[in-house]
Amino acid sequence: MVAVVAAVGLFSAACSSASDNTTDESSMDTTASGELQLTYVQEPPGDPVAGGQLAFGLNAETDGWNVTTNRWSGSAYIVGGALFDPLVALGEDGRPHPYLAETIESNEDFTVWTITLRPGATFHDGQPVNAEAVAKNLRAHQESILTSASMDFVADDGVQVVDDLTVEVRMDLPWSTFPDLLTGQPGYVMAPSMMDAEDGSRNPVGSGPFEFESWVPGQDLQVTRNTEYWREGLPYLDAVQFQVLVDVQTRGRALETGQIDALETQDANQIRSFAEDARAGNVQMYSDDNIENSETFIALNTTQPPFDDPLARQILAYGTDTQGLSDAAYGGLFPPADGMFAESSRWYAPTDYPQYDLAKATELHEEWKAAHGGQPLSFTANITPTPEIQAIAQTLQQQARQSGVEVTLNSIDQVTLIADAVSRNYEATGFILFGSALPDRESVFFADIPEGSFLNITGNDNPVIVQAVTDLRATDDPEAQAEQWAIIQQEQAKDLNFIWLVHNLAAVVYTNTVFGFIGTTLPDGSPGADTVTPFLTEVWVSR
Repeated sequence: MVAVVAAVGLFSAACSSASDNTTDESSMDTTASGELQLTYVQEPPGDPVAGGQLAFGLNAETDGWNVTTNRWSGSAYIVGGALFDPLVALGEDGRPHPYLAETIESNEDFTVWTITLRPGATFHDGQPVNAEAVAKNLRAHQESILTSASMDFVADDGVQVVDDLTVEVRMDLPWSTFPDLLTGQPGYVMAPSMMDAEDGSRNPVGSGPFEFESWVPGQDLQVTRNTEYWREGLPYLDAVQFQVLVDVQTRGRALETGQIDALETQDANQIRSFAEDARAGNVQMYSDDNIENSETFIALNTTQPPFDDPLARQILAYGTDTQGLSDAAYGGLFPPADGMFAESSRWYAPTDYPQYDLAKATELHEEWKAAHGGQPLSFTANITPTPEIQAIAQTLQQQARQSGVEVTLNSIDQVTLIADAVSRNYEATGFILFGSALPDRESVFFADIPEGSFLNITGNDNPVIVQAVTDLRATDDPEAQAEQWAIIQQEQAKDLNFIWLVHNLAAVVYTNTVFGFIGTTLPDGSPGADTVTPFLTEVWVSR
């Protein structure tokens, strides 16, 4: 699936301190379109060389490595891509390409998909990657509490083994974007031995370029080179150590002092700082500013007061100054959002989403008080207790106060926040989602599919959105799909179950001796996407 709900606590690690984003924008390079330059990658000194180790700094972890039962954060995909192979991966063209699968093809109306596997691939335990193993994985997703919602269009007995290397997946409804799903969590293939083991989630066995060595939860996970990897000559590295460094500043210092060789960051101030270092030639970096970005937003529980009343949602939407928040909390680096897609996205469509209008918010709030015996709109917003998050939440609290709305901030740990969100035991909470280049992967978070799904965290029941998702899955014509995405965006703008804040950016930063994060090649020979959750298969160290 997507980075499910383990990494979507309020403002998560993608927020930065509201007080220290003071980098002088004029000192930074810009692209031809006037945007800040955030990619600085050096030419390698020669052909890739085998050997060496890499230490990678992560901003989060997961609660385990079973792809059907554990909640993967965005960071977990970097580890997951080392241990497991996905059936399908994202190409430079923004489309899914076969990876562990050799081909994936559908019938004319997208109700039957045939997955043909590559011959010769083996799991780390020596067993073959065959149709039985892949079918076992897909059926486990159908039965999983966590991921079954993402498989809703698959028929109950729809996963069938045709022969040793062929799996057939039959749908109840047409699903043209089924390969999109397989670029995410349901597409990563575990060995049957891992699935059957009681402690399998702590001892992952895949077919990926690296084999599991050890894991100290919350600290580090170590992998070593898979010498029997099916992609000839790969990987280049002998070993990788993934270090969990949740604190942004600690992670940055670890790179500067040589404790780690690479890191991921979603912190605006840190991205700016490293962009200056990269421009000076001290480090290398690339960002996701040229692909779909995730959004930070406030989720409103529409199944209970006060946000079961559309008026309450309108007051909050009109009273939220997203440009002011972007400037104050993100130094303007993360632009204001009014929907799940930025204007640069091929799926973007303009909507009637409310623009900031304090007078309008105040007027609507007077209507609210008149209908509630003079009582102001008040609600509790769940937040996590880190200083950066507190600062941003307080900024939003102050904005709401300007129209008379009273917001109580409830600081709780992220695990509890997530549990309250999926059980709809909240009034307002925040998330970072919708960063998939293939957005249908995240439909479960905004469409009531299947009906009553707990992943539809706001409880928004809009049959027009459900029909639009169904219709876009019935065609592979991008223009026809874009029409359905336009409908979805407009309905969200009317429903206001999401109060959009900013479009986020993320970056990978690494030393000048490391190469191969971008410009990768997929097994079918086509160029891979330069994602901020990179595969490490082609990463190498100059020595």
